[in-house]
Amino acid sequence: MPKIRDCPFAGDVLYSPGLGVWARVEGKVVIVGIDTVLAWISGPFTSVSFKEVGTTVQRGLSLGFVEGPRHFDTVRAPISGRIVRVNTTLKEDPKLMNHDPYGRGWFVKVEPLRFEEEMGALGDFKTAAAALERRIEQLGVRCFAEFPDFEMYEIGSECAGILVKLDDLIARSPAATVVHLVTDDVTSEVELIAWSERTGNEVVEARKEGSLFHFIVRKAR
Repeated sequence: MPKIRDCPFAGDVLYSPGLGVWARVEGKVVIVGIDTVLAWISGPFTSVSFKEVGTTVQRGLSLGFVEGPRHFDTVRAPISGRIVRVNTTLKEDPKLMNHDPYGRGWFVKVEPLRFEEEMGALGDFKTAAAALERRIEQLGVRCFAEFPDFEMYEIGSECAGILVKLDDLIARSPAATVVHLVTDDVTSEVELIAWSERTGNEVVEARKEGSLFHFIVRKAR
């Protein structure tokens, strides 16, 4: 996938950066989903709701809603059309929109009303890249190698104590759980490498930003 500031975007969809959504033509219908920016600013999604199948929605108006711990937002239609299907899987697993927004995390399918007229207003990744980057900058979006299921902010704590908390969280979580750990302990990089070797859990990414260290950790499968 092409990336902007470490944020991955699909190369096979059309974007409406101002609305935070994408569209993919599939025969006579258009699949609609949220883009990477919206997927990352909310935190792990906790709930989703849809307009009813059969509802006609004008471009820019609501197809439904998404909610996370940091953000509530409206999913808006990139084109006018009638909703013909909703992704009911998201009711049980809304985090699919975080982990796979361009695949299994699609939102609705729409039968367009003014296909030729409105699809021209959307742009492919190359066309939309500048606008997408502006949104990333304006909203302060930070993307990592994998979307975290949990976040740990441990500022001013010693690494030994942090690892005890991390071990506890990992032990209570299912396989493949991803944790974003933020710390200012200067020994953390060496300590996390040793921890990974000892536990078998993976440090997927390590990044230093200013005085803070960011780690993306995944529990062993």
